[in-house]
Amino acid sequence: MGFVAVGYINEAIDEGNPLRTLETLLLPTANISDVDPAHAQHYQDVLYHAKSQKLGDPESVSKVLWLDEIQQAVDEANVDEDRAKQYGLFNLGSICEKHLGFISLA
Repeated sequence: MGFVAVGYINEAIDEGNPLRTLETLLLPTANISDVDPAHAQHYQDVLYHAKSQKLGDPESVSKVLWLDEIQQAVDEANVDEDRAKQYGLFNLGSICEKHLGFISLA
């Protein structure tokens, strides 16, 4: 069942629609923990970046993010959000730029 969820999540990441990505992260078969709907855009950004990095790695034999990689990206996004709250930041742009090397304009 996890294979189906992996496919749905990767398709949603590629579509670039944060709400669609959120829906797939919340699928029971995905079993992704600590997903906060308020962080949908940041999940999209972090997952897209992780997938882009993987696709650009000549040693990677897979073109999809697997559940463990997806969970890791969700966890990283949650840490970013926690740091933003801790420092009173209302815009994650600086955190995105620091950790991901880009700022999403979506």
